[in-house]
Amino acid sequence: MDFLQMLESARTPVLTQFMSAITYFGSELFFLALAVIVFWCVSKRGGYYILLVGFLGTACNQFMKIWFRIPRPWVLDPEFHVVESARAGAGGYSFPSGHTQSIVGSMACVLLLCVSVKRGRGDAEGNGLEKGIGSEGTGKEGARRPDAVDNGMNGSYAWLYGKRKWICAVAVALMLLVPFSRMYLGCHTPLDVGVAFVLALALALCFRGVAREDARGERMLRGLLALSIMVSAAYLAFVTFYRFPADVDAHNLAEATKNAYLLIGCFLGIVLAKILDDRYIHFQVQAVWWAQILKVVLGTAVLLAIRMGLKAPLGAVLPGQVSTAVRYFLMVVFAGAVWPMTFRWFARLGRKEDSK
Repeated sequence: MDFLQMLESARTPVLTQFMSAITYFGSELFFLALAVIVFWCVSKRGGYYILLVGFLGTACNQFMKIWFRIPRPWVLDPEFHVVESARAGAGGYSFPSGHTQSIVGSMACVLLLCVSVKRGRGDAEGNGLEKGIGSEGTGKEGARRPDAVDNGMNGSYAWLYGKRKWICAVAVALMLLVPFSRMYLGCHTPLDVGVAFVLALALALCFRGVAREDARGERMLRGLLALSIMVSAAYLAFVTFYRFPADVDAHNLAEATKNAYLLIGCFLGIVLAKILDDRYIHFQVQAVWWAQILKVVLGTAVLLAIRMGLKAPLGAVLPGQVSTAVRYFLMVVFAGAVWPMTFRWFARLGRKEDSK
């Protein structure tokens, strides 16, 4: 608390506004937006990597929150003052930090994708996402590029090579600034932030093989999916059947239960989406840059409509938090299988432009 009190005494209006803006990069919406962009526009395997590391980290994070039940700093010390604008986004128990878990996990995945890339002969000429080179190391006609080889990371990531310096710089900055913002705003202690940072980094490092686009990566992806289902099911069983002490905060327990259902819905959605893609869809992500932007904007709009529009109807017909599980299940299936059915059309947009 001494460190937080020192930060409280150093707060200024300008710095508080900056930290309040930075902290939103650790939110659920930013994580989902990043994962969707990678999954739809860069690489399916890279998208799975970011999603699973993020969701599995969230499951571990939420379990630790409800197990240790450590109150927020302003509850531990009534004389300490949180920045009021940040209080609403600081629900649940304090340990460990969910925002830190989210941003460190996702940015660590991005860093590992960037540093794993090796330059192929064609990359020096600027081949990459801008010219329609997308997932599975293919060109426009789907032929595998022989020059895009990188220890199992093939042409999907080739375009990152020329841009990885600034991508890495942004990733490192967010990994440091977001956790610091949580302490500056008074939402978390250094222990909350430190444990979440280490846990997220460890998960990204342990499962980096999921991003490999070869047989080894496929085996690891399936193994991680199975592990994620088991962890989320165990977490759901824990919050449902464990006899918590009488002093447990009812609001925080309800939040933990909601997150348990949310996670199981997400993991089951990923499994179904992958099965549908492997057997029937086989979508590719390549398209010209403006078609990629159109793809992301339209797809994200529908995702948000599902997220917000189905909340009340599903809540009216399904009991408890089952509606949350179903809603996020539908969101993931749409993002992983339904919307990718349109990607052939987006890819043809770039080909028509080239023919002109």
